[in-house]
Amino acid sequence: MADRYGNGRTRDQMEHSRASAGSREHAGPGFGGVGWALAGAAGVAALAVLGAQQLAQPSRARARETEAANGWSEEPEVEYSITIERPADELFRAWRDPTTLPRIMAFLADIRPSGDGRSEWRADGPLGQSHAWVMQITEERPGELIRASSDGGGALVTESEIRFRAAPGGRGTVATLRVRFDPPGGMLGDVAARYFNGVVPKELASKALHYFKSLVLTGEIPTTDRQPAARRDSR
Repeated sequence: MADRYGNGRTRDQMEHSRASAGSREHAGPGFGGVGWALAGAAGVAALAVLGAQQLAQPSRARARETEAANGWSEEPEVEYSITIERPADELFRAWRDPTTLPRIMAFLADIRPSGDGRSEWRADGPLGQSHAWVMQITEERPGELIRASSDGGGALVTESEIRFRAAPGGRGTVATLRVRFDPPGGMLGDVAARYFNGVVPKELASKALHYFKSLVLTGEIPTTDRQPAARRDSR
């Protein structure tokens, strides 16, 4: 029969009570219901932060993928090459002709040559916004390169460069066009395309060079909405 003490509790019950009290003392003073509640809240908060980080990672990845797909990145510069069955000197002269850019870039801007390697550019954006700037040829090497830069303020195109080199196997000339942009507010993709008549930035160099090739080979370029007839002036 178990020994009982004056309070009616058995020896085993008394020892269990002392062990429980010792555990509470070891846990530290005041670590009762409030302490456990705070610890639980901290754990929930940590899990929430971790979950948010994990959710944010795919979102950032998707944003980068969308940005790349739309042809716009932190460095808004595009480059495209095409082979044209003509000698480099002929292509250089054709590009330098002041009537060429207004035709092959009509989908992007209204371009008016003003002499001495200068041209005035004007592009209409959404909501009636308009951007105007001046491009100036800053470097040229006959048969090799023509580079132009903007005068700064309001420019959507800040720099352009066309290079010519012999194509392998004597198949004409490889023309490479590089264009650097400065989109309003650093906008991306489809939003930027509103300023470029529905053409996303990565397609601009490609479209301009294909128009240039057609113009050189046939004397005309494909019809566009802004350019009902794209033929060389008879003047």
